[in-house]
Amino acid sequence: MVTEDSSRRAVLSGVAATGLAGLAGCLGGGGVEYTLSTNPAGESLRELARQYLQTDPTAERAKFAVDYPDEYKHSVVRTLLEEGSVEVLQWQLAYDRQFGTTTRPRPYFLRDDGTYYSVVADGQSKLTATRWVFYLDPVESEPSDSATVVTEPPSSLSETDTTVVRRALEIVTSDSGPRDRSDYPLGKRGPIFHDQMDPSASDLVPSPPFDYVERDGDYYAAVAQKGAVELTRYSFTAREVATSMAELERFVERETVDARFDGTDLPSGVTEILRTATDVGNGRLYRETGPMSDGLRTILERLGMLDHMPENVESESVRFAGATFRYDGTWYHGSFWTR
Repeated sequence: MVTEDSSRRAVLSGVAATGLAGLAGCLGGGGVEYTLSTNPAGESLRELARQYLQTDPTAERAKFAVDYPDEYKHSVVRTLLEEGSVEVLQWQLAYDRQFGTTTRPRPYFLRDDGTYYSVVADGQSKLTATRWVFYLDPVESEPSDSATVVTEPPSSLSETDTTVVRRALEIVTSDSGPRDRSDYPLGKRGPIFHDQMDPSASDLVPSPPFDYVERDGDYYAAVAQKGAVELTRYSFTAREVATSMAELERFVERETVDARFDGTDLPSGVTEILRTATDVGNGRLYRETGPMSDGLRTILERLGMLDHMPENVESESVRFAGATFRYDGTWYHGSFWTR
């Protein structure tokens, strides 16, 4: 961070120096390629903060083939803000990003009635539940004359059922894996009927009103099956962090900014690397092959990355995402990886 973090790094300077020496030893043999990538995030703190402010959290799709209705998503968000925490199946709002040997949360803010909240992921767990699944199974031969074959969802189906059939067709026709859907876990074969869908109101279960779907000369048997599927439960917490946009900007600067490279006294090696890494004509990429240069080492140290660098970068790749810094009057998100 810009203020509190600077003192923390001063305290850790001895540790960092030791780490640098070890890192230099690991890199002495050469051969490791380092890449620093940047993405502009705005010219001001307000622009930076607005990137993290979610004006419509319902735009984030659930991890189901058929999305949750907006009304349900609004109720989840309301519970989160009113109670400070919430659990939800297959709907991921905030998330953590890999930062070397650790992870860091991606900033995620919601505004409600003039109050700004920071939302962070508080864990996730797998569970098994019994659900109906509708899927289309490829067949090798043409159906018999007595079979009911459709090329599109029948007009008699509800809007939800129509969406289920279309998603099932998209899944099976876009899958490059095994043709036989029974080779997949039930939950991967087609759309799952989640808790906000009513199987008893569907014409697709327990028996679809058609036998096959034909698409481009291929035939797919319509199957509705009830069984165990694996789902992910996400947990989130929220806390109030600001009551105005200006206050949110100060929070962003204090809690999410890693470094400023605005001074005129920057070492020439640092300036050259940042100029290359932020140059659109260069693809906003800087690459070098080990041993690591002093300029790159300085940048990684100021971005807080060296504290989370694995001991053996020659034998294992590493990735950092989500560093935030200012250079030459512009805010950037920075990523770094090795190979």
